Amino acid sequence: MKMNKSQPQFLERAIYFREELSGDYFILWIWDEALGKKCQPGQFFQIRAHYSIADAEETRSLPKLFKPISIYDNAEGRIGFFIKKVGAGTNALYKLKAGDLLELIGPLGNGFPLVTGRKILLVSGGIGYPPLWYLQKKLIKHNLLYWVHGGSGQSDVFPCDEVWTEDGSFGKKGMVTEGISKLIAEKKIDLVYSCGPVPMLKECAIITTELNIEHYCSIEAYMACGIGVCYGCAIPVGQENDWNYLRVCKEGPVFNAGEVLWNKF
Repeated sequence: MKMNKSQPQFLERAIYFREELSGDYFILWIWDEALGKKCQPGQFFQIRAHYSIADAEETRSLPKLFKPISIYDNAEGRIGFFIKKVGAGTNALYKLKAGDLLELIGPLGNGFPLVTGRKILLVSGGIGYPPLWYLQKKLIKHNLLYWVHGGSGQSDVFPCDEVWTEDGSFGKKGMVTEGISKLIAEKKIDLVYSCGPVPMLKECAIITTELNIEHYCSIEAYMACGIGVCYGCAIPVGQENDWNYLRVCKEGPVFNAGEVLWNKF
């Protein structure tokens, strides 16, 4: 199974639509058919709010670094970025409206391997939801899928087959990983894709390793450059006696979960 890569570009694109979701979540949509043809599920863009000279005073107080944001959807160039407002960078994005400009670098990283004829479990937590939305659209015609998603509370969950919330405000109460072993057995799962917080990915990887289930995860990491220069997002990958640091932004963000040395994080 080959993971796709493409050359990143620096771009400025106008937001053509802004979609409001629950809580602090929102989606910014751009339209670029040529760019859409280069994107694969699992890839991401480095994005930043663009401000005009008229907004120079406010611009000086904005974060200078780009934010890594996964591709949520891509329909013939209608590209969506599903974002949660959590800090200064995402707060600047939150203020944008239709017609405002986004600065983008991408598409970046590798994509999820695409398969046919498999029984697949999708596992996401919190803001790990977006890349799996794009992925399931690519997989659903040729595979059997079941998607389980978890969040802190009701505002952190979105359409899927099974929901878990830590506070029990919606769906099943508990951590999303609590039901994975049972689901794998009941649905005869032979492949898992996951994205979410590192503790969730680690627990999911422990389960799939014990059950000898193929598992690919998209890892969330802080990125300064997003293009493989700074090595700020490097993680340990390999075998216990033969491993190396690989960059989430360049060699990832998608990795074989069985090859990640979770105990060295």
